[in-house]
Amino acid sequence: MNIKYALLSTALTVVLTLPILGQDTHCDTTKIDMKHHHMSKMVGKPTVDATIEGLRMKVWLMTQKHHEKMMKEMKHDGMEMDKATKEAMIAGTHCIMLNVTDASSGKKIDNATAKVTIVSPSKMTSSFDFKSMMSHFGIGISLKEKGEYQFSVNVTVDGVSKTKDFEYTVK
Repeated sequence: MNIKYALLSTALTVVLTLPILGQDTHCDTTKIDMKHHHMSKMVGKPTVDATIEGLRMKVWLMTQKHHEKMMKEMKHDGMEMDKATKEAMIAGTHCIMLNVTDASSGKKIDNATAKVTIVSPSKMTSSFDFKSMMSHFGIGISLKEKGEYQFSVNVTVDGVSKTKDFEYTVK
């Protein structure tokens, strides 16, 4: 009789502990920056994706109409920004966003500042400081002329500046 109880107790213990062993443990999983991936998923393929001297820069340039649609989706996901940042982002005809990460580790660089200089088709130059947001930078810009614009995105980390130049055509 004692052997029956011992076997029954052992069997129940094994059966009841199996679900515990099958659960995921958080220490085994790779931590992912959800905001970064969330933004990339919503915005789509970047206009520019470049690695410059250890920094990976992704730049998205979009019309304010497309940006407004994205902002509504972000609001539905519980992500909102302060009024001043929102106003800076919706100014102008286009929105430019920048994501800067360490090229080797993929980690966000916290102490970076960024600026963009734009030369219009009529050769007028304007510069804007990017506003820092959750895990990226952004600013609203005006691209009112049709034609090819020259962009120069400058990122400064610990006093060292790195620049990526690219072209964008407004049709």
